[in-house]
Amino acid sequence: MAPPPSSKAARSRAVWRVARSGVRATTTLLRPVQGAQTDPWALAPARPASGLRLRRAAGLGVLALVTVLALSILGTLAMLLAIGVASGSDVAGWLLGVTLVLAVGVLLWARGRLMGWQPAPSTLPTEEAKDLQALRVLHQQARALPRPLRADLERTLQATAGALRATAALPTLTRDAFDVRQAARADLPELLHAYHAAPQQQPELRASLLVIEERMVSIARQGEQDAARAAQAQRVFVQEKYASTTAPGADGGKTPPGR
Repeated sequence: MAPPPSSKAARSRAVWRVARSGVRATTTLLRPVQGAQTDPWALAPARPASGLRLRRAAGLGVLALVTVLALSILGTLAMLLAIGVASGSDVAGWLLGVTLVLAVGVLLWARGRLMGWQPAPSTLPTEEAKDLQALRVLHQQARALPRPLRADLERTLQATAGALRATAALPTLTRDAFDVRQAARADLPELLHAYHAAPQQQPELRASLLVIEERMVSIARQGEQDAARAAQAQRVFVQEKYASTTAPGADGGKTPPGR
């Protein structure tokens, strides 16, 4: 007996609700990943130290497995050849000597691999990397702020990141570089802390963020202009240097010998 149409429609609606909720859940899970990919200033995720330890342990495990397997095979072969030697076979004696030499070689190879195993050097991050990481932490904390304040803070963080990159290559600590580092290390975290302590001061906080953003944008723009001028000067220098040596008559009208 066929079920009534109303039950079919009810089951169809239930299936549709389940499918729609699954799509929403998948979209919610994927949204942070997509945001991280489009973030213009976010650092690449730092490779955890635990991953390095796991890879090192896996490499040592493979080395131990190969060594034990090779010694097991050679040990079994040596036992069989020893029986042949006991039976008076000269060929078995020669093969037993070769097998023992191979076993010693495997041990020396494993020892050399173990002694030469050096983990990747753990270098401390640069000042720029630490400052950018501090900005990333603030960016994550900004998600809990009201929408207008969050937008202002994210713009300021992006401007500060751009200024950090623009001043990272400076040989000395200039005023611009000092202001950028102070903004990343002290001013922005303190402003966010002040907001949590007194949320009613949101207008003042937004005004302070605007001041910092304008200063960071100005520093980044100045850094781009300085880099462009330096690149142009380098191109002009190279062109003048090598064009003068290849121009006609650059050698004083002398011709090479033999012409």
